[in-house]
Amino acid sequence: MYKYMRNNLSNDWGILELQDKILEIAVYVDKFCEENNIEYCLMGGSALGAVRHEGFIPWDDDLDMFMTPDNYEKFVKLFNEKGDHEKFVVEPFGEFDNMITIGKVRAKNTTFIEPQLVEYKITHSVYIDIFVLHVCPDNFFKRINQYVWSKYIVAKTQCTKDLTRYGFLLRTVLKVLKISPRLFLVKFALKQVYKYRNEPSKYYCHFLGRATFKNGRYERKLIDSTKRVPFENYELCVPNRVEDYLAERFGDYMQIPSIDEIKRFQHASVWDTEKDYKDYLKKEPAIDRKYLF
Repeated sequence: MYKYMRNNLSNDWGILELQDKILEIAVYVDKFCEENNIEYCLMGGSALGAVRHEGFIPWDDDLDMFMTPDNYEKFVKLFNEKGDHEKFVVEPFGEFDNMITIGKVRAKNTTFIEPQLVEYKITHSVYIDIFVLHVCPDNFFKRINQYVWSKYIVAKTQCTKDLTRYGFLLRTVLKVLKISPRLFLVKFALKQVYKYRNEPSKYYCHFLGRATFKNGRYERKLIDSTKRVPFENYELCVPNRVEDYLAERFGDYMQIPSIDEIKRFQHASVWDTEKDYKDYLKKEPAIDRKYLF
């Protein structure tokens, strides 16, 4: 029935079709990286899914990868030169349409609409995320500098979204940021995040996300090498010491979150694996929608 998903899975969350399309993108990226000597690994919930579920977390509607700056820049350059532009499009990490975006590889002729991003001139199609894994300085004060500016970028991104799910203090801060220019101090902030990439260090970090100062820093030895593990009906790369990485990132990573937590971190309100998002944006009332809930 599906190209990459296991056939014995229950579809309680109604997104197996979406996950199959997401995995199609990941398989393409995996093969492209292998052919071009580019290193990546699954991260966050996708690495967790590989270990805990041997594939997607059942309710997960995205897939996340890590690449170092060098590998990511090589990936974008080579994709632009010889990638499959008929089926996929790369939206690079950084400034895009007056906003800051995570690097994405999207499948053309599909739909994945996130309400808070509908106004932006991006490709609103099914995607995987590629997060840049930055060198994290050993020096504590440099690390604080990198963390603060990373979270500033995250806050500038989050302030475009629905703020009702946040507490009073954070909601107030985000409202203030929302009225400032979209890219106010963002270029400077990005320089602070990248500025340590050539320094010798024992650590990587991923502060440009939900991870905190404590659980967003990882020893290089946990991530520098990778291994292939089952992921649905395919194999993808995870950190060679993936269990240690997950313990640092999530603590008790085998614990299942609550329904409220699950709903909080899903992304799309409308998705379709066969119709282009332009049809939805132009003729939205006339087309059947597919919802996560």
